[in-house]
Amino acid sequence: MNIGRTIAICLAVAAAITAPFAFGTSRPQANARSWIPLTPEQRMEIVAKLENSKNCRYFETQIEARDVLGLTVDPKDIDDALRCHRDQDALRDGGEMRPYFSLPRYLAVNAGTALASALAVLGLAMIFPALRRRTARG
Repeated sequence: MNIGRTIAICLAVAAAITAPFAFGTSRPQANARSWIPLTPEQRMEIVAKLENSKNCRYFETQIEARDVLGLTVDPKDIDDALRCHRDQDALRDGGEMRPYFSLPRYLAVNAGTALASALAVLGLAMIFPALRRRTARG
C-alpha cells in the first residue's frame, strides 16, 4: 500500500471517530417518541385542573394583564399556560406522545454520521492529489 492511501485511510478513520462529537450526535438524549394513554386517575386530575383554571383562561388572562400593564411577563405564567394547553390536548386525544431514549436509533444515527464523514474525507483525500497532479501537468 502506498503512503497516500495510508494517509487517506488514517484521515477517514479519524473523521469517523470525531464526527459524532463534531455534529453533536454523541450526546445521549431523547430521540424517539411513544404514545402513552391517560389513566382514569390522570383524566380526573386534568379535568380538575381545567375546571380550576377555567379551561386555561386564568393563565392566559394573567399573561395578557401583565402585557397590557407593561409589566414583564413571568415565565412561570407562560409555562403554566403551555402546560394547561398540553393537558387539554392530552385529554382530547386520550393520551400524549412522550419522548424516550432509543439505543438502536442512537447507534444508527452515530454510525451513519461516522460513515458519511469517513467516506467524505476519504473521497477528498483521494481527489485532492489527483487534482494537484492534473493542474501540475496542465
